Amino acid sequence: MKAGSVFATVAGLGGAAVAASGCWLVKPYDCAERLECEEINEDGTSNGACEGKCVPDPLNGFAEEPELVWIGPEQLRPLACAGVLPGAPIDLSDSWTGRADLPDAPQCPACTCSAPVCELPAGVTARSLAVCQEGPGGVETPFDAPPGWDGACVSPGNLPAERFGSYTIPPATERPCAPVPVDPPRAEEPQPRALGDLVAVACTGFVEEHLCDREPLCMLYQQRPPPGFRHCIYTSTSNDQSPSLSCSDPALPGGAPRYSDRFVFYRDVIDKRSCDRCTCTPVTPSTCEARVSTYEDAACGQPITTQTVDGEGACVVPPAAMTLGSLSAEWLVNAPGSCAPGGGELTDDPPATVTMTLCCLPEDT
Repeated sequence: MKAGSVFATVAGLGGAAVAASGCWLVKPYDCAERLECEEINEDGTSNGACEGKCVPDPLNGFAEEPELVWIGPEQLRPLACAGVLPGAPIDLSDSWTGRADLPDAPQCPACTCSAPVCELPAGVTARSLAVCQEGPGGVETPFDAPPGWDGACVSPGNLPAERFGSYTIPPATERPCAPVPVDPPRAEEPQPRALGDLVAVACTGFVEEHLCDREPLCMLYQQRPPPGFRHCIYTSTSNDQSPSLSCSDPALPGGAPRYSDRFVFYRDVIDKRSCDRCTCTPVTPSTCEARVSTYEDAACGQPITTQTVDGEGACVVPPAAMTLGSLSAEWLVNAPGSCAPGGGELTDDPPATVTMTLCCLPEDT
C-alpha cells in the first residue's frame, strides 16, 4: 500500500530532492535515515520523526509489496497490529496470523468389545389360570429372581394354589458384545504452549518507491519496529500445493540485503477430523440352554417341575393344587460366542489450510 498523502512531502519529490527539517538534499534520500515529518495530520499537527528501511523488490511469485511480520513464541504474540507500532500507518484489513505447526490429529481410542454372556431367565411369571395360551382372564404374578442370578435356590415369596395354575419361563438369553466405553480424558490445568511454538502476525504497512539510493523500495513507519518484527515478502498456496519457492535470488547484486530467512506458516486452518465410533460385529454365535426347576417349599426341597429353556422360553402347567415357594436353575449349555471390534479410525481429510511461505530480511539487531 502506498503512503499517499501521509508522506506526500517525501514521495512527491520523486527522489530528486526531499525536504528534511527545512533542508533540501540533492541526492536520492535514504529512508533508513531520520526525517522530520511535516504536517501530516488532519488538524495540522506533526507526528514527529519518520523512519524507514530500504528493502529489495519482492522475488518472482511473491506478493507485490513486503510486509512487517512479527515472528515469535505464541506466548508473546501481539494481539493485533494496532498498538504494536504506536503511531505507525498500518493497514489492519490485510493482516493475517499463521502458526508454524498444524493441529495434532485426534487420538482415536483402540476399540475393544465386551464378551457376550449367557444369562439365566430372570425368574418366572405365574398365572391363576391353568392355560398357556395368551388371552384375557386370570391374574399374573411375577416370581422374580434377584439381578445377576446364578441359578442358586431363591425364594421370592409364596404363591397359593389359586394363583399358581400355570407359569411361563423367559428365554435363556445372550447379552451381546458391546463396545467398551472409553473414559474421557481427565480435565487438567491448561498448560502454556512451549516457547518453540512459533506464530506469525503480519501487518500491512506503507511502502514507497524512489526514497532509497541502494534499494527500490522503502518501508515507512514512525517508530522503529519492536523486537521480533521482520521485513518479509510472502506467497500463499492451498494445502494441496507444496510451498517450494526458494528465498534466494541470484539476480540481486552482490552485497545487497536479501530475503534470505525462510519460514512456513499456516493460516485459515479448518480441521474436521474426528474418530469413528467403535463397533462390535458378532463372529461366533452364542448357544445358551438352561434347566429351570420350581419347588413348593422355600428351600428347593419339594420339586414341582423341571423345564429346559433356550432362546424360546417355555410355559408350564403344574399339577393341580400346588403352591410355588422357590426356584433354581442350572446351565446345560453355556457357550458364549465371540465378536470383533471395529471403528476408532480417523475420519475426514487432513486439515484444509493456506500455507504462507515467508522470505524475510535478517532480523535487525
